[in-house]
Amino acid sequence: MSEGLMSRRPSSPPPAAALLPDNDDILREILLRLPPLPSSLPRASLVCKHWRRLLSDPRFLRRFRAFHRRNPPLLGIFNTAFYGLLQFTPTLDPPDRIPSARLSLQVGHGDEIWDFLGCRHGLALILNQTRLELTVWDPLAGDQRRVPVPPGWFRNEGAVYNAALICNNHLAGGVPLEAFKVVLLRGLLDADHPQLFASIYESETGVWGDAISIAIGVPVTLVNPSVLTKDSLCWLVQEYDTGSDGNHILEFDLDRQALAVFGAPVGTEESCLELVRMEDNKLGLAALLDDVTIQLWERKAGSDGVARWMLQKSIKLDKLLSVGSPIVGTLIHGYDENGHVIFISTSLDVFMIQLKTMQFRHLFKAMFITSYHPYTGFYTTGNISQYLSEVSFSFSVYVFCNIFHALIKH
Repeated sequence: MSEGLMSRRPSSPPPAAALLPDNDDILREILLRLPPLPSSLPRASLVCKHWRRLLSDPRFLRRFRAFHRRNPPLLGIFNTAFYGLLQFTPTLDPPDRIPSARLSLQVGHGDEIWDFLGCRHGLALILNQTRLELTVWDPLAGDQRRVPVPPGWFRNEGAVYNAALICNNHLAGGVPLEAFKVVLLRGLLDADHPQLFASIYESETGVWGDAISIAIGVPVTLVNPSVLTKDSLCWLVQEYDTGSDGNHILEFDLDRQALAVFGAPVGTEESCLELVRMEDNKLGLAALLDDVTIQLWERKAGSDGVARWMLQKSIKLDKLLSVGSPIVGTLIHGYDENGHVIFISTSLDVFMIQLKTMQFRHLFKAMFITSYHPYTGFYTTGNISQYLSEVSFSFSVYVFCNIFHALIKH
């Protein structure tokens, strides 16, 4: 071999490149991370027909709901200020604002007696005491399931009723009405032997479970929608006897299917109360002590294993809210357990307050004093054509190409 030449050993072949998902798989993962707001998917659909096809796939929509299951957007609130009408008031700004008429519902007929019992997991619950049935309603899809109450449930005059629902498959992004449970309550106001009863309905079997009962000291009324904690549904119950020791909480353990009653924090007997859900899905309570002070309590187990109420913070509304005039006539109107948001009014000005960050927003001036039932959900069925008039095609391409490149970098 000549001096200027070196022997060359055959080079080893480069390692095989890792297989990457095809472009559609990458694109789906990127689109999955769009904000769960009503305008997100319709606007993304404007980019091209290919994107529209991916975004309209029911399998993608199911994954989208599952991916954002922990923080569904607060779309608005329902109220029953007008008898016979379940009125929806949107809380989002355009282009995410859903028209009131889109989700409002005419309820009952003529002189029927009905109660709106709240919302959870994209569903709403209505009790019709005249027809002796519950209606489980999906406001976004417009679908309803009617469930007859257990036989004999309404046979006692002077009884009080309440109920709550949960969606079995909401964590998997399922359609809400596919599988749900309803817990129905009945309270007997017999002064000598007051009792509370509960029964649970499973939509997958179509059967009510056996009634569960608990004896209570005095007759009570069941007020406000329930709050879902880690493994229980809880209601606030108030005593009819004003000379007794005030407010209590009724707990229905979903795993053990058992009832329990315990007291509210000491010192809140004369307060306006609202059950809330704290961090780690623990039970909490907001107590309006006066027009400007809200106490936030949490129920915690001590070292001895006994659960007690612990004061977490006091909120001074006169320092928090930007209200020019003195704060008077304060009321609590409702609570969103997903966003940890409470709804209050002062002099008929309605505010929503995020209880962790203390951020607040003025919503509107109320004409009536009523309860507000927050509604959260994934409005993924928006009409794309209505957005064509709001967003130009070129702007959509610009926005989503930037989203695409920004996410690729990360």
